[in-house]
Amino acid sequence: MTIRHNLSIKITSVKFILVVGTLLSGCASTRQIVLDHPSTQVSQFQPLQGFQVIDGDDYYVRLISEFDFKGENVLKNGCTNMAPSYEKGDLSAALIYSVRNEALKFSREATGFLYQATTGKCNFTFDAKKLYLTPWIRLDSGKETMVDYNFYTNANSDVDVSGLVGNVNAASNLLALTGVGMGVAIMGQVAGQWVKSNQQAATAAATPVPHQSVKHSSESHSLPAATAFLGKIGTLNQTIFKVYDVAEGGFNLLGSDTKQLGELKIYPEILPSLLLKTTADGIPDARDLSFEEIGYSPIKSAAGDINLQQLIEQSKHPAKPNLKPNWNNYQEVEGNCRKLKLVMKDLGFNKFDRNAVIYYFLAKNGDWNNYNISRQKTQGEDMRPKVIEAYRSKNFANCLATDDYAVMKAMGLPVNTPSDWDQMGEASHKKEQLFTPLKSIERQLVAVLKNSNKTEMEQQLFPLLSTAKNGDGSVLLQNHLGDFGLGLLLNPPVVSAVPAPEEVSVDPVASAVAPIPGEGVIVSARQLAQVFSGLSLNELSCARPVPDSLGKSAGILLFTTKEGSVRIKGGAMEFEFSGGKIARIAFQLSTYRDFEQDLLDRPEIGGCRIDPAFLTKLH
Repeated sequence: MTIRHNLSIKITSVKFILVVGTLLSGCASTRQIVLDHPSTQVSQFQPLQGFQVIDGDDYYVRLISEFDFKGENVLKNGCTNMAPSYEKGDLSAALIYSVRNEALKFSREATGFLYQATTGKCNFTFDAKKLYLTPWIRLDSGKETMVDYNFYTNANSDVDVSGLVGNVNAASNLLALTGVGMGVAIMGQVAGQWVKSNQQAATAAATPVPHQSVKHSSESHSLPAATAFLGKIGTLNQTIFKVYDVAEGGFNLLGSDTKQLGELKIYPEILPSLLLKTTADGIPDARDLSFEEIGYSPIKSAAGDINLQQLIEQSKHPAKPNLKPNWNNYQEVEGNCRKLKLVMKDLGFNKFDRNAVIYYFLAKNGDWNNYNISRQKTQGEDMRPKVIEAYRSKNFANCLATDDYAVMKAMGLPVNTPSDWDQMGEASHKKEQLFTPLKSIERQLVAVLKNSNKTEMEQQLFPLLSTAKNGDGSVLLQNHLGDFGLGLLLNPPVVSAVPAPEEVSVDPVASAVAPIPGEGVIVSARQLAQVFSGLSLNELSCARPVPDSLGKSAGILLFTTKEGSVRIKGGAMEFEFSGGKIARIAFQLSTYRDFEQDLLDRPEIGGCRIDPAFLTKLH
């Protein structure tokens, strides 16, 4: 708060000057209430954990007036010291605050204390209740709150101080109790409409009419700033008035007849959230809520209690949002998100409460959930870079800034910051680089398998195959699919009993083929083309990395066969490759290496998703 120091009193050689309350003359049986000039006690507050500076949007502040009684219990002494029999008229003294915030168009007057005494023994009252001078105000607005105080006294009925106090109290019936579960009294640009009528009444009723009686005194001053912050340092300034009663003349302040009644304190209180619980480190916790739950938060207004959702819906704000948009329409949801953000800010809510409400508002939207997808899920489902970029593109940038996501994350909400997306994108691109060779081999192999011309198949296979032992055009062939006649496919029966010598073509590899051993046998591109052609392939799936392939580059695809094929229904084909060449092909059951479970655990990997119905055809 920017508080003006307008004290024009010059300090003399006296150690302190007391503002004399009730000026009574001549009578020994008098009592006066006097007020020392205020002093200030300073305490510091820091940025919340995880935040580098205090920006004014992370705290709320409110001002409280409270009297700390330090005197004796006069009733035990028969009131002889504190309240002697008075021979003159009514005595009264009051301290009245004038509180205002020009930016929020907020002003009110409130009574710090009221003292009254009349003729007769023990006929006095001293009223100094705890008082909330302001509702909760966001710190960046609250620092602009200014407080003046006025101290009034009179020795008889020249000025009706008690009547003045009554008018002030009636006119300043402002939001008082606050706290989660009790209702939140908050002040912002829009919330100012709640107390507008009260402000006007307070201004009219609480303005005293000066009186020229020598038996009336008054004094007005401005208090020092209650809060200030810059960078990492914030200060809270507590103002303290020492209140004395003076008996037997009133000016002998150092004598035994001067006693301290107590201290009147005005202090600021700060809080990081009004709608949420706070963790041990001071950060609000926004987890495990819903938009409906947070919308039920009670708000206190001059017109009575209202919940947060009703407050937003009944707001006169020009950007009032539709809280039930078409959740499948990204632009409509994003637009209402922005409106909700503006209304919440103008109502006076800080960044924690605003972003908690916004998060649960957006939680019903699919694009919001995609944008905040977990890194584990993107890796588990092996999402392609294009999918990740599509999710990231709908980042609600017209509503939320990078700082908003950081605040949500600090409150324990599962959101992705730009750095999270950068890491997911980088991981996805790295995986894509691993899948690129697999996809290249898959495309070439599938083109071979779909070709019905055996000669062309051989021509396509030759540059695709290579083993360290036999070089290009050769591949290690293994069979773990059962005895389906693979030997016959490699060595078909001779059609002519006595072929012409020039027509005999002896393949040195084929001539050595016997029943295929467990470790497999190296075959040529021609022989492999014979096998593929003889299988009569029907449907082919996409290729996926082989689960637990121990660091080797290996893929697997599923195939079905046509009626009359040597292999009923179909199976799986595993291929191991290196340097763009296939070195090993193995016929497998679809359950080999727990392939079916891998499909359940990771429905899509490397852009390949195999329908469970495809597996059913193989059983």
